[in-house]
Amino acid sequence: MNPISGTAWFWRAIRGHSLTFSTLFAFGLFGLSVAGGFRHVLHRLGAPWYVWLLLPFMVIGALARKETDWMPDPAERRKWSRGIVVGAVLIALLAAKLAPKPPPEEPVRIDRTTRPGR
Repeated sequence: MNPISGTAWFWRAIRGHSLTFSTLFAFGLFGLSVAGGFRHVLHRLGAPWYVWLLLPFMVIGALARKETDWMPDPAERRKWSRGIVVGAVLIALLAAKLAPKPPPEEPVRIDRTTRPGR
């Protein structure tokens, strides 16, 4: 996830109580790109470059504007938004804790019997 996008989505999710941006933050935290998914599908459908570049941003913006119509109560939106962010962070921390440890690297042995340049 791009750190600038992640910070902006996190701020909009917490401060703005946006379900759209809290979901984008959660997907980004898990390594999934929603905009990249849109771009991949549109590219496979043969859409021109400017469509698969601009349409994801237009769809995400439209979803962010419409969420007040779908969930008009700000307290309910705030609760869900914070729940998504906190849940995503907890799942990421749990996944990192439960991930198998990489095997230790074997030390590299350097043979010093010959000197370079001689």
